[in-house]
Amino acid sequence: MSDASERRDLAELFGIYRAEWLKDAIFRLFSQPSYFPELETDRPCLLEGGRGTGKTTVLQCLSFEGRLARDGNDPTRAGEWPYYGFYYKADTNSVRAFQGDELPERQWQKLFAHYLNLVLCGRVADFLEWFGKAVPSGVSLPPELCANTAESLFCQPATTAEELSASIQQGLRRFEGWVNNIDPTNLPPMSMQGVALEHLCNAVLNLPRFKGKRLFFIIDEFENLRDDQQAVVNTLVKHCGPGYTFKIGVREQGWRRRHTLNPDEQLQSPADYERINIEERLDGDQFASFAAEVCRLRIAERYPESLYLETMLPALSVEDEAVLLGVNQVAKAAREAIARSDPDLLTPLEDVSSLEVALIAYWARAKRISIARVVQERAEQPETWQNRLHNYRVPLLFTLRGSVPGVRKYYAGWRTFTLLAGNNIRYLLQLVGEALRLQRLDGQPADGEPIDPLVQTRAAISVGQKNIKDLEGLGVHGAQLTRLVLSLGRLFEMLAQSPQGRRPEVTRFTLPPNEPADEIEPLLRAAVMHLALVRRVSSQRTDLDLKSYDYAVHPIFAAFFGFSHRDMRKMELSPNQILRLMQDPKRTIREIARLETDADAPLPDQLRLFESFYGDR
Repeated sequence: MSDASERRDLAELFGIYRAEWLKDAIFRLFSQPSYFPELETDRPCLLEGGRGTGKTTVLQCLSFEGRLARDGNDPTRAGEWPYYGFYYKADTNSVRAFQGDELPERQWQKLFAHYLNLVLCGRVADFLEWFGKAVPSGVSLPPELCANTAESLFCQPATTAEELSASIQQGLRRFEGWVNNIDPTNLPPMSMQGVALEHLCNAVLNLPRFKGKRLFFIIDEFENLRDDQQAVVNTLVKHCGPGYTFKIGVREQGWRRRHTLNPDEQLQSPADYERINIEERLDGDQFASFAAEVCRLRIAERYPESLYLETMLPALSVEDEAVLLGVNQVAKAAREAIARSDPDLLTPLEDVSSLEVALIAYWARAKRISIARVVQERAEQPETWQNRLHNYRVPLLFTLRGSVPGVRKYYAGWRTFTLLAGNNIRYLLQLVGEALRLQRLDGQPADGEPIDPLVQTRAAISVGQKNIKDLEGLGVHGAQLTRLVLSLGRLFEMLAQSPQGRRPEVTRFTLPPNEPADEIEPLLRAAVMHLALVRRVSSQRTDLDLKSYDYAVHPIFAAFFGFSHRDMRKMELSPNQILRLMQDPKRTIREIARLETDADAPLPDQLRLFESFYGDR
């Protein structure tokens, strides 16, 4: 089981994390998330989530092809299904063809609406053709239904499901060619928006074979649509019939136009649709459970006996990590200092752990008081001291190495990996896959054997670095988003290393309520959409505008910079400070953090790739 080829396969299984790359395996490896039953209801749904949260996988599994695969490719059960889904991805290559100076926007909208009629009716026709052939006692479409549908779409005449499917496909190809070689003086005939689709759906649902069934039109990557095209789809969602509905997949911040073709007609949740935010629905333990199931299914491809993720990715206790980071040397130096100043103080510290001695020395340094006084406070107020030890034991880890080169913090363990992924299943697969790959490169077996915490940490740094480089390629926002993450990441790293005088583990920021934020609004929206930042509604605000959220650098970058991946405390950053951080990071970090000499501390090894960005300007 553990020969070289199979070890390679396990690492590569985790390296395939895009739904498009999985091909047929997408259905075999599907793990049903807890929110899936909500998508199966009659209501229109908006499935919202960042890149890599599993939207495409879930939506494809909602389609009739997905349902067939989940039923073991047994078509005999298709007649019992309560619904049939038709998947369509808004491919940029196609939808962006409907623009240009040749026609006014409203005319492009009409063309796009006809295109959608062709695409969606074509999906239904394809399904009916398959159903009639594959399902026992399938269905035979009335010739007049096929003829009317073909006629309303201006396609070639058809009298059977097979002919209708072929006719629509031919009409679609012809129409795409016309759009790509547009002649404004010779527009083709176009069907009215949604009408052909509604007539077809109603006719199908009135057939005895489909009585009581529902039809789902699944539109993925909705953010690729232009604003005027989103209004077209919004109109379909708002006015869909009783037997069919729409399921929309979109990135957060990707739904830009909220009204229909009537600007006064808005889509509102929950009146018009159910909003399902993946990050919110899979927060915390729910994501960990879902991710474990996703990984288990992949592992089972090669290891039916199953492997245990907690065993494969062992965690470190705070005490063990502190030892690896050199706490014993720090404690030894502290004890020697105590011995020089007041040897009697060593007696009550004889059985105290090195981590606690390090905290005593740190607290004396941070508060600019003597170690003797801290020891005295510890004895007089034991409960207060225990709370302090509890609150500072993790933040203290970031300070132990100082500016010594090498790893300054370990990121190891299954639970840590799920937090680094930030509820993003693709990031989690990247982390596990990279850890397996590095384990193999180190000459160690990558077949489920425990992966060294240092290797796990290197994997977390590597994945963070890769995703920063990916930000650079994000079109008009790429350079800005890269600068934003580099500056904020360095700021939180410096705060982690020098927590004196402030609350420990500051990992989030919020905008001041009284300062205008118009200048950075597009940047923050793009940052959330492209997973440079994550946000959550602030507990102190109820009006959902830009300032109603707490923001944080996505935790997938935490290991690369060396700040805490935990969702902890926050600070306030003004829009002006954020802009200056991007323009002059070194001076602005010093100003924000009120650092004196630490701002000149050497960059961690991995940040030296961006040394010019952090230099004086």
